[in-house]
Amino acid sequence: MSNLLTPITIGGKLHLRNRIVMGSMTRNRCIDDNKPGPAQIKYYTDRARYGTGLIVTEGTFIDWTGCDWKHSPFMITQVHADAWRKVTDAVHEVGGKIFFQAWHAGRCQHDQMPIMKEKGGRVLAPSSIKAEGGKYRNLPGVPGHTDNVEAITDVQAVIGTYRRSCELAKLAGFDGVELLAQGRANRRTDEYGGSVENRCRFTLEVVDAIAEIFKGAEYICVKINPTDHLNDSVVDFDEMKETYTHLITELVSRKVGIINLGRRGVEIKTSTSEFFGRFVRPDGYPIPPGYDPVLDFGKLVKFPGSPTLLMANHDYTVEEANNLVGTGLLDMITFARAFICNPDLVRRIRHGLPLAKNDRGSGVYYGPGRTPDENYNDWPAASPHDTELQQ
Repeated sequence: MSNLLTPITIGGKLHLRNRIVMGSMTRNRCIDDNKPGPAQIKYYTDRARYGTGLIVTEGTFIDWTGCDWKHSPFMITQVHADAWRKVTDAVHEVGGKIFFQAWHAGRCQHDQMPIMKEKGGRVLAPSSIKAEGGKYRNLPGVPGHTDNVEAITDVQAVIGTYRRSCELAKLAGFDGVELLAQGRANRRTDEYGGSVENRCRFTLEVVDAIAEIFKGAEYICVKINPTDHLNDSVVDFDEMKETYTHLITELVSRKVGIINLGRRGVEIKTSTSEFFGRFVRPDGYPIPPGYDPVLDFGKLVKFPGSPTLLMANHDYTVEEANNLVGTGLLDMITFARAFICNPDLVRRIRHGLPLAKNDRGSGVYYGPGRTPDENYNDWPAASPHDTELQQ
């Protein structure tokens, strides 16, 4: 798997020892006032120690958020930044690189969550459109996301929230930032809605703000899942093509470091997902048979002289990823759930060892369990003897 193991440099500035990325995964284990603690330090450092090229943190809320995952981390105050600094220092000490994933939950919240009442939080979204789904385990009798969604009136204030959180991330020692972009809930009629240029304006202004903080857009990764339909995110094919063609073109023109394209929402022959299973597309939103958004939109990123690297995510096998990098269709690959039970995933790939499988069921994903370390820091690495046998 030599293609995945070759070094690469983001934007000519940030050197990575290989092209294997640990993707963002909500693990819901920050039990000390939503700050990372010893369990998170060990979790991220173990994966860096075994050679991961780049780690992206679990989604970290940039404002007080009424999400169902009540032990997700925050980056709102200096106290949060100080706690995260212990994580980044430990990752850097073993030669790793780590990005902060800035998360604004938008309409996928509930205003009755205790933290929203305590902090006076409001559920803000591009438009006042309730999200489908949601499971609020800590709010008995609540069937889903709140109806009380407020359309954002002060867009610059929300951009300022991103800015402040990313300033703290920079102080905390992060090497860069990953953003998520999705436009299903935008039905605005002002300068942030309507035309494709207007619908993409907010994301681009957030990117510009973060680029100022990190002294370059090269330190930004933008994660896009064009065909996704989780959490009521589906859009029709023509709108998807128009939106993401424009957005990706603009991001590349800004010299954003990485575009992280996902293929969730399409049929995947190589799928190994015991978590999502068969991800059935909603009626009324067809896509062409065999359509692959990574290969389609990837052409907007992968061209001679492009300043931006192309990364992909969602249910890639090691062999598939290695071939895509080897043929030049991708620069980097994200693995996520495989890292849960394989802290030494990169070492296993390097030595041709089989990846460990999750034999504990879907309950391992979201904590905190009896302790934050349960199903988090208790997965064994391959033994040195196994590694020697493959050499």
